[in-house]
Amino acid sequence: MMILESARQIQPHLSELRRQFHAHPEVSQHEQETGRRVQEELEAIGGYTLRTGIGGSGILADLEGGQPGPKVALRADMDALQITEETGLPFASQNPGVMHACGHDNHITMLLGAARLLAQYKDQLKGSVRLIFQPAEELSPVGGSRSMMEAGALEGVDAVFGLHVWPELPMGTFGTKAGPLMASSDHFSVHIDGRSSHGAKPDAGLDAVVAGAQFVTAAQTIVSRNTDPLQSAVITIGRINGGTRYNIVAGECDLEGTCRTFNPKVRQMVEHRLQEVLDGVCTLSGCTGELKYERGYCSVMNDPQQADYLLKTAAELFGEDKAVRVEEPSMCAEDFAFYLTEKPGAFAWLGTALLDEEAWPLHNCHFTAPEDILWRGSALLAQIALNMSQE
Repeated sequence: MMILESARQIQPHLSELRRQFHAHPEVSQHEQETGRRVQEELEAIGGYTLRTGIGGSGILADLEGGQPGPKVALRADMDALQITEETGLPFASQNPGVMHACGHDNHITMLLGAARLLAQYKDQLKGSVRLIFQPAEELSPVGGSRSMMEAGALEGVDAVFGLHVWPELPMGTFGTKAGPLMASSDHFSVHIDGRSSHGAKPDAGLDAVVAGAQFVTAAQTIVSRNTDPLQSAVITIGRINGGTRYNIVAGECDLEGTCRTFNPKVRQMVEHRLQEVLDGVCTLSGCTGELKYERGYCSVMNDPQQADYLLKTAAELFGEDKAVRVEEPSMCAEDFAFYLTEKPGAFAWLGTALLDEEAWPLHNCHFTAPEDILWRGSALLAQIALNMSQE
């Protein structure tokens, strides 16, 4: 197809762009230079109507085709993570303690590549395209997608699509599925108040650390004993802090954790049971406790028709072996999910794993993606818009 050749031709420019973004990462709500560079590139391409400064640094870019038709939205996220990079790349992060460890530098670049291709093939476009360059995807439980939606990102849109680099799939493979692809992500914190005493006189105190330990253990039974075995749920308590000295019964204990689910009913049950578990632990120990539960991102629920359409487009471009129907969803989360609560669409993973090389996971200080994915992702995003306009 012509678009593949056109995408290959812009690969050197895409590599240069990606290296710029990778070397200058910015964390959520601080993507000013990233947004400025995206705006410069869109203005250089030409033909797009821009709205900037949305949700801080977000950008909406609209391109009108030559004939009436649907409006397709394509989204990329722009923020980086508070991680010190250890890739050893010549274009490694120049911002201390900040790194594109989730691959958003690739997402920005691929959408800019699609922007260039769509401008080139504008005459073949029936309808229009809206490009969404979104800040703060990593800012769970708030996220940046809702501020983009509040600003009208999905107004008039018929379908919305996005890609995420994925080290669990072979390089150049596109994978997705109908229904749940990624989990909801909630955050909870627990504070337990006891009464301190001498470590040799535990009967004179109320041990908040023991109560906290009981809460950690009992909370795991929510998954093993309260959740339908055919449903998925994860409860991880990643932080526990209590006590002041080795020989003092702890008067306070703080815990933090996350809950991941797909089914809204399971999500609700987990929140309810966490409170019941805390109440029970406090009754047994004599302590008092408070649970704060924050609903974060909902689960990514792909529209079956649009998921099939995305895989069909990938197969047409790259061959059937490069379009994979994923069997199992991931318990990772993505705030692209909120777009799918408003409009039909699909989210997909783009494989980055190279044969015989270690595939570092996302959010790891060694993670990087081969640059040869850039033209591929750009081509698919552009072809999704062009094909849908022909439906």
